[in-house]
Amino acid sequence: MKTGENDVTSKAVRGFLKILLLGSVLAPIPASHANAASQTALQIGDHFGGGKIAHILKPGERGYVAGQTHGLIAARIDLGTAKNWKHAVLACRNYHAGNHRDWRLPKKDELRRLYENRFAIGGFKNNHYYWSGTESDSDDAWDISIRTGKRSLAYKLDYNYIRPVRNF
Repeated sequence: MKTGENDVTSKAVRGFLKILLLGSVLAPIPASHANAASQTALQIGDHFGGGKIAHILKPGERGYVAGQTHGLIAARIDLGTAKNWKHAVLACRNYHAGNHRDWRLPKKDELRRLYENRFAIGGFKNNHYYWSGTESDSDDAWDISIRTGKRSLAYKLDYNYIRPVRNF
């Protein structure tokens, strides 16, 4: 990967420092600067943080921080077969990938992002519905048809597919 003369940035390293390789000299730089440099490198569908990038926050969206890259990561695959809502919630809580254990069902609006970027994320079952973690009441929660993008309220005892997400 060549971005200048011999400049290579690591987009996968997180924490207080990131490394910028300048020729043969390693120089630590603050993570905030590295995030700004890597912001353009991350794209929807990239493998990152134990899954695939499903959405990158843009200015005006809740949680956006100028100069930093944040967004939503979707698991690379569905969690097994269709399950009722309660078992879907538990399956997400017990899921871990990429050394991350903070997976959950997507919120209703996040589920819409998964639909919008379904081809870049990949692996969805085209003619099926997927659960969200957004409840309407004690009996119903929102789901989405991955084929049409139609959101609807579903009885929590119905069986839908599961695609866990986490924030980054």
